Amino acid sequence: MVVLYILHHMAQYTTPSTEELSDIVSYYTIGTPLTCEPLSGGFGNSNFKLTTTDGTYLLKICDEKSFEELQIQDTLLEHLREHAYPTVYPTIKKNGDVLHITSKYYVMIFPFLAGSPPEPSPQVLSQIGEALAKLHRISPLDVLPSFPMGMAQIKPFLDDVHTTEFAAHPFVIWLQSELEWIVSELDKPLPTGLLHGDLFLDNTLFDRDQMVAILDFEEGCHDTFLIDVGMTIIGCCYSEEHQLKLESLHSFLDAYNMLRPLTDIEWDSLDCYVYYAAIAIAFWRFRQFNIRYPHTNRGESYQEMMVRATNWQSIN
Repeated sequence: MVVLYILHHMAQYTTPSTEELSDIVSYYTIGTPLTCEPLSGGFGNSNFKLTTTDGTYLLKICDEKSFEELQIQDTLLEHLREHAYPTVYPTIKKNGDVLHITSKYYVMIFPFLAGSPPEPSPQVLSQIGEALAKLHRISPLDVLPSFPMGMAQIKPFLDDVHTTEFAAHPFVIWLQSELEWIVSELDKPLPTGLLHGDLFLDNTLFDRDQMVAILDFEEGCHDTFLIDVGMTIIGCCYSEEHQLKLESLHSFLDAYNMLRPLTDIEWDSLDCYVYYAAIAIAFWRFRQFNIRYPHTNRGESYQEMMVRATNWQSIN
């Protein structure tokens, strides 16, 4: 018998029924399901800890991505596998496919790795800096899109909300005002390549202070390297109280720079791209949890990024 735990305080977009779960697992050689527990996080997916008679797995229902986008994600993961990059790779179905398609949604299953997101210590950030630099040295893929949470989506969003009740929302007004100065700064010719696109602490896995893997390449893209550097600073170098941890920041930049030295123009543009990363995540969270999924309990989460952006601006 399958036991399906439903934790109602967690914002899940999709929850499989017991029958659906048994059917999904039958396409894999991973035993039969015993329990399926919702996991916190997963802003763009419904994630579950799946325990079967053969082991423990991460079951990911892909709520946001299209079939084509998931195919690109699979191509990226195979590319990373060829370079032995430290991430977690999907479990293969009996027919050799990675993506499972039901009548309602797309599913991917991964091994469930032991570990947890770390504290933003200098030792942790040094390892993250090294891992990010290694990623940026891997050859890019032509099929990858540009940064999916940036200007390509922010500008259409502002056009769309112009005639809605959100036009006068304080966040939308703030976002418009910030774009007035930042757009020209983003036009400088800077080195580009393969990006993670969303490197926050909860997208890393550590066993105590030792890195196990960089997770969730769902926003993998081809764009300016500084987007990733700025995103990692915003996502990994702040305390839970949203205060910048300067020693951790320096450890991250030192480790990154040892493997992939930043150019002079990149150093000059770093402040702008840290701020841009905060704006991009704030935008994504505002749209996600106030317009697309307003019933979730994350409606105010965009404000965290506004705080970090203001904090960064105040010290630079």
